[in-house]
Amino acid sequence: MRRVFLGVGDKANEAVITEGLPSVTCSNPPPRVHISTLYMKTWCNACKQDGYIAPRGPRHPGTGPNGQQWALSGDINICGCSPPPVFHTERNMAQTFDSDEGAPRTANAVRNTTRFASSSSACDEQIRPVGNGSALVGYPYYIETESGEMYSGRIDSSGLLPRVFTDGESSYWVYWGDEALTMRREKSV
Repeated sequence: MRRVFLGVGDKANEAVITEGLPSVTCSNPPPRVHISTLYMKTWCNACKQDGYIAPRGPRHPGTGPNGQQWALSGDINICGCSPPPVFHTERNMAQTFDSDEGAPRTANAVRNTTRFASSSSACDEQIRPVGNGSALVGYPYYIETESGEMYSGRIDSSGLLPRVFTDGESSYWVYWGDEALTMRREKSV
């Protein structure tokens, strides 16, 4: 199963997402959109009410810079409509699940891990954590791709992590804080 990350402008029937993270975008395919997390704002033209994105279906661990889990295709819009509209979109930034993953992963999953997937060799995505600016400088990260490439370091004053390019559809994981330091130690042995 493939669940696409939702962003500003994505629709669920007459409902549209109106809020996204200013620091997390996807431009694959264009145009560039701000990626959303659960409980971000929506507007429904059918019932003429403000709403929000609510979770439905499996998801991998991980959150956006605002501490909320990522909004994914298949999540629902909470507004005045019954049944609630379901969000669907297509972009090349997604979470993928094996056929036996009907529920969120718990075993062998790291709590502060974020998993991203891209399906274009021309991926133009870059992670930029957001928080109390100077507090993030020096915060450790560790990135591992499905093919085994590894990137690690500490967030510098720009706040940007290195770009990760893949050939075709592939996944990569970002570990933060203590989990990043643990991964770096384990992989260097």
